[in-house]
Amino acid sequence: MAFADSTRALRAVGRSGGMRRVLAAFLVFNVAEWSTWVAMLVFAFQRGGATETGIVAVVQLAPAIVVAPLGSVVGDRIARNRALGFAYGAMAVAMLGAGIALQLHVPAPFVYAMGAVSNAALTLVRPVHNSILPQLSDTPDELTAANSLSSTIEGLSVFLGPVVTGALLATNGAGAVFLISGASMVAAVLLALPVRPRAPSPELQEAGDEVTGDAFEGFRELRREPGAAVLLGLVGAQAIVVGLLDVLAVVLAIEVLGMSAAGPGILTGSLGIGGLLGAAATVTLVGRRKLVPAIGFGVLVSGIALALVALAPGAGAAILLLVASGTGRAFVDVAGRTLLQRTVKDEVLARVFGLQEGMLMLGLTIGSALSPVLVAWLGGRGAFVVAGAILPLLALLAWPRLRGVDRKAILPDAARVELLRALEIFRPLAQPVLERLSWHLIPVAAADGEVIIRQGDPGDLFYVIEAGTVDIHIDGQLVASRGVGEFFGEIALLRDIPRTATVVAATPVTLLALERGEFLAAVTGSPGRHGTATSSFEPV
Repeated sequence: MAFADSTRALRAVGRSGGMRRVLAAFLVFNVAEWSTWVAMLVFAFQRGGATETGIVAVVQLAPAIVVAPLGSVVGDRIARNRALGFAYGAMAVAMLGAGIALQLHVPAPFVYAMGAVSNAALTLVRPVHNSILPQLSDTPDELTAANSLSSTIEGLSVFLGPVVTGALLATNGAGAVFLISGASMVAAVLLALPVRPRAPSPELQEAGDEVTGDAFEGFRELRREPGAAVLLGLVGAQAIVVGLLDVLAVVLAIEVLGMSAAGPGILTGSLGIGGLLGAAATVTLVGRRKLVPAIGFGVLVSGIALALVALAPGAGAAILLLVASGTGRAFVDVAGRTLLQRTVKDEVLARVFGLQEGMLMLGLTIGSALSPVLVAWLGGRGAFVVAGAILPLLALLAWPRLRGVDRKAILPDAARVELLRALEIFRPLAQPVLERLSWHLIPVAAADGEVIIRQGDPGDLFYVIEAGTVDIHIDGQLVASRGVGEFFGEIALLRDIPRTATVVAATPVTLLALERGEFLAAVTGSPGRHGTATSSFEPV
């Protein structure tokens, strides 16, 4: 997206008071999440070393694995501002409880229990946040920009949270981190509750019954596409490494490098900086036919850098190596996700990505449980060698299957991708989203004078004009004409209302159509999740 387009999209988000509140609360949430996670692990390490740190990490994650499936349902059962307020409020209570307990030197199990409650509550936030954005948007541009900004907030928080925590731990201890984070979550509640999202359509209310659909179809798809299963296996393996690093960063900072209590936050933040740098560098992957080499590159960079941490003579070298590891990991994430999108059948893609989320949580839990065992067996530096070797060894074993994924992957039509990118409505979308949309464009031809859509009919398709001109009539009156590179049909889909105008071919026209689900998935981030948004576009 060009700089001018980016600025215009951000200004559109800024004009919405409700959107500003929701995004501000999301930023507060993400920073608090990372801050309390690092603080809890440091507290556990200071009490019982690597063994207690690993056990506590598992205790924090296990309830979240159970509660996580509920997150996608909450926003369909109660008003989404209240759902956000509930989730943020539960986190605030748990964080404040943990902070007070730490200040009063209450037994540690109570602190750990409060941390587990907070982690369980946070699994409700992202699904509700993603589903409230469509109900707050006035235009498709604003909606896609808000989705993009949400992703940026998550990436920045990986850096900001640990760094803020490091500074607080060095001066005031873990109790202060939890008290400040809890107070910030109270602010998040106050930001979210006054928001007034537009009422969801009946279709949205019914969608809640479909959330727990046939999850086993995802497993069946992986059986049909062994290459996709290998990609998910790498995701799980990478999550194990992340789980290991959550604990090993504490061990490395305090026990090996002799850093202060701020050390673990600084080291974890270094991985976040690497992730941001790597995400920016992945633009070099745009348009590439083969993505497995990028996965191989990312695996090697990430793994070798982690292994070399074992030889780091001081904190500076360790920080640089962790930045490099985070950069490599970003290549694995982006290339792997894109390949999965190119490989798996679209009708089961959401369920396969759901399995990926489950594997992420499971991998984090396994890594956290393994870390104290590795530290006890090999020491802090030796454990980093093992962590660095995991992904390269697995990638080497899976390399023939991975190369097969590249050969079978469905490639996007470059011309159609560029056509979509030129449309104002899709301009804020990321490259992988545009590629997916290009696969689903349906060619439609209409003769001169032919009615393409009729006022009052249900809306099921979004249209892009590839050649020719169309006339737009409202109540029998000609109100506008549109030509090549323009679009129509979005309003009925976004608002879930009948067509508000009749569109007639003024000349022979060639159109490219997107079905309702694909269009809504692109502009809202969720197929079938939409509100009664108004729009600055002319009604069609």
